[in-house]
Amino acid sequence: MLGIADVLEILSIPLLGIIPESEEVLRASNLGAPVTVCGRDSAPSRAYFDAACRLTGESVEMTIPTDNKSLLTRLFGRRAA
Repeated sequence: MLGIADVLEILSIPLLGIIPESEEVLRASNLGAPVTVCGRDSAPSRAYFDAACRLTGESVEMTIPTDNKSLLTRLFGRRAA
């Protein structure tokens, strides 16, 4: 798996944002609606809004997503099929 620095080096373009992995994205996709509408307060929704603001020239602090899941959740948690 590539890290953020690896991706930036490969692409050689400025970073607009990092969209965190979330079940909200899957739910929105299943509903056929944008995550920014279905999960307005979710981390992916905020990340998309922040990236859009940066694209228009606004100065918005970059948030790097972290995996806050416990070891047990990562080992035995549900996985999307």
